Parts: sequence; C-alpha cells; structure tokens
Amino acid sequence: MNKRRIDEIGLKYVESLTLYEEYATRIRNLIQDLVEIEGVEFYAIDGWADRPADLLRTLSELDEKDLAGVDLVTVRVLLRFPEDVLRIEEVVKSEFEIDPTRSVPSSGLEDPYRFGYPAVVYILSLSSSRANLREWAKYKDLTFRLELRTMLQEAWATIFPKVNQTVGSLSEKKLTRELVLLAALLEKADQGFLTLRNEIKDESLLVPPSSQNQIGSNHESLNVEKVFTEEELYNLFRNDSSLLGKWNAIAIEAGYPEFTPDADYLRESFEYLCTVFRAAGIDTISEVKKFLAEMEEDNKGARQLKKIHDSFKGNNKWRMDPFSALFLLVLNFKWDALKDKDLVELGIKKGSDRIKGE
Repeated sequence: MNKRRIDEIGLKYVESLTLYEEYATRIRNLIQDLVEIEGVEFYAIDGWADRPADLLRTLSELDEKDLAGVDLVTVRVLLRFPEDVLRIEEVVKSEFEIDPTRSVPSSGLEDPYRFGYPAVVYILSLSSSRANLREWAKYKDLTFRLELRTMLQEAWATIFPKVNQTVGSLSEKKLTRELVLLAALLEKADQGFLTLRNEIKDESLLVPPSSQNQIGSNHESLNVEKVFTEEELYNLFRNDSSLLGKWNAIAIEAGYPEFTPDADYLRESFEYLCTVFRAAGIDTISEVKKFLAEMEEDNKGARQLKKIHDSFKGNNKWRMDPFSALFLLVLNFKWDALKDKDLVELGIKKGSDRIKGE
C-alpha cells in the first residue's frame, strides 16, 4: 500500500482512537461478564485497541484490497482447559454476530496436519439486539477479534515467533520438525491436565464423607491457594472501605496532584493492577494481602511513591488514583520479576504511561 494511503488511514484512526479504546474496554468487560455468568474460571482477560504505530506497520504490509482484514480491537481470554474454550465458544455464538470467513473455531483446528498449536479466533460484531440498545448504538459498525486460548496455547503464541526468527541459522526442515513436535507436546499436555482434573472430580465423588475426614486426620492436607479472579480481588478492596482511601491520601501526601477518576477510569486502573499483580507473581489473595502489609511497614510504600514523584519533577500530568498508586509500587518493588517480560505486550507499559498522563 502506498505511503499516502497509509497516512490517510492512520490519521483517521488517530482521530477515532478514543472511540476504539472505549469500545475495547466495554467489550472486554462484557466478555468477562459472560464468562463469569457461564461459571468458567479464567486466568486473564485483556482487551485493547491497536496503537497507531502498530496499525501503520500492519498497513505497510498489506495491499489495498486487504484492508477488511485489519482488526483494530482485540480481546484475549486465557483459560485453563480446552473444555473451557468449548464452553465459551457456545456463549460467543449466541451473543454476537460472527464473520465465518475470518474466524477459526475449534472445529477448524481438527486437521491432523495443521502446523503449531493455534488458538480459537473469532471476528465478531454486536448482535442486532445489543446494537439497538442506546448505550451500544455508537459501536454497531465496529468489529473485534476474540482470541480464546489455553495457557499452553498462549505459551506457543508467545514463544513461537521468537524461535522462528532463527530459521536462518538452522535448516528450515529441521526447525519445522522440531516445532511440530513441541506443538504436539503442548496439545497433549493440555488434554492431559483436563483428563487429570476430570479423574480427580470423579474420584472425589466416590470417597464417602467419613473416609475424607479420616484422610484429613491422618495426613497433612495440601493447601494450595488458587489464583485470584478479578471479582475476588475487587471484593478485597470493597470489603475494606478504608484501604483505597488510605492509598489515595498517601499519594496526595507524596506530592501527586488530586485527581478524581470517573467509574470507567477507575475500573480500567483496577484492571491494570490485576495485570501487574499476576505478571509479578502476586496471584493469590494471601500474596496480595502480604504485599499490601509490606507496603505499610515503616511507610515503605509512601516513601517509594514520593521517590517516584520526585524522579519526574517536571511532570504535572499525573493521573493518580488508589489502584494506580499500588500499580506503581508493584512495578517498582517487583521489578526483578517483571524486567524480563514483554511489558508492552502485557499492557503494563501502557498502564504506566497512563498514570503519567502520557
């Protein structure tokens, strides 16, 4: 595509970027609500609009006729088991309009000769019943890309592009063979975890209550805390009414300007906090509580927030709310766990820039 045409499309997108970012947030929240109503546990749900630079890079590789294939909003759902992907697929079919020519449902992944371990992908738009609602009407002509992945499919999608860049240093045939083997192992592992889960469920139903009590009295039970859901983390803050007010006051005392976020902004701040918690390995409620307690010891969190503020003395655009204050603390105190991760892909850099008003 010629540069003039790319610049025209890019400019138009920048002018509408706020709409697409708003749409990404609304769709992401809607998908989460549908997943939770279905009773499916998920590891993470992320949603974003393409950055203008990414769009321009994509357009430069396309012909004029390929523009219909550019997806500007993406929602990615990370699930634990293949069975969960199938359950959410059924929800998607009933709640949205599907573009079948550009979607890859689970039935499209049954080819035994396919390459890799790809995920289910749908190109969707609002159903007519939802698009006719006043609060959704302005998004009725917009589409989005929905990716449903198990965590092992996410591992493949993250690692494969980086490994595939080394094709020049290995024979292409050998590299392809090794990647096929690795993809098969990941798929087998996904199915294996699902089988184990189902077997454990079946066996637990066969153990009488008295036997379970006997086992508990004779053997030390395994107490493995599960990864928090966003609802559980939100309830932690909601049930302690003083917690958010405390961190808001600490941030103001550290020098950040007073900022009153609206409900959507605060919700987005909370989602960024969830993301950075999980990326830093603080992924259970007890670990979150431990981190919060550590930040209060000897005013450690307050001193760090002031240090961050003083490092950016020329910045008067701070948009600090309680969730954002905690986001910065996780980012700084858990940097060793975060520094080798793709902070751009995870959205953590965007969350940091957002707090600084960039």
